Amino acid sequence: MTERSLREQRREQRRALSRDQILDSAEAVFAREGFHQASLREIAERAEFSVGAVYAFFTGKDEIYREIFLRRAAEFMPGMQRILASGLPPRRQLTELADWQVGFFRRFPRFGRLVLRGGAIAPPLADPPDDGRILDNFRASQRMQADLFRRGQEAGELRDGDPMLLARMFTGLISAFQMTELDAEEPSPEAARLSLEQLHQVLEAAFVVADASTAPAAGDG
Repeated sequence: MTERSLREQRREQRRALSRDQILDSAEAVFAREGFHQASLREIAERAEFSVGAVYAFFTGKDEIYREIFLRRAAEFMPGMQRILASGLPPRRQLTELADWQVGFFRRFPRFGRLVLRGGAIAPPLADPPDDGRILDNFRASQRMQADLFRRGQEAGELRDGDPMLLARMFTGLISAFQMTELDAEEPSPEAARLSLEQLHQVLEAAFVVADASTAPAAGDG
């Protein structure tokens, strides 16, 4: 690698770090203030940039907001896909999926609050103009969950009903579970009113066929 290539690589690394620093700051500001109340100046100050420097990375507040969602989706969506392709029985995938989603928003609580500002089961981009990529990610996550319910119904493990409606109900229960701990500025797992084990019990009572909930599943133990 030439000296020029090394300089360019270091420059790109610094640029990526600066970009992430702006997005982290914006995530915190949007989570606290909402899209309309948040200002680019406040985002810049929190990131320790000038407003002009922020414009070197983003065209404005709308783009920053969209990029926050796209950045997190780049990790969230593959995590869902891994669980749903794991080969575990559908009822096990249901609780594994719940654990993944709860854990993800515990790792990124400010993003969790930002998502929940728009409603638990609605597309997350409610304030700025719609962005097709974000809506596509939201709809894809719901389709993946609906497919899990469809497979669970075929296996006799998950309750009958419209799979997409059940997927939205599942999302709503996960969001409700997280509301208490995400309400705090610095949430902790201990802030939740229910444990993960209790959440599993709620999900099984809501979605798992009675006989399936008592029978051992392949991969258990």
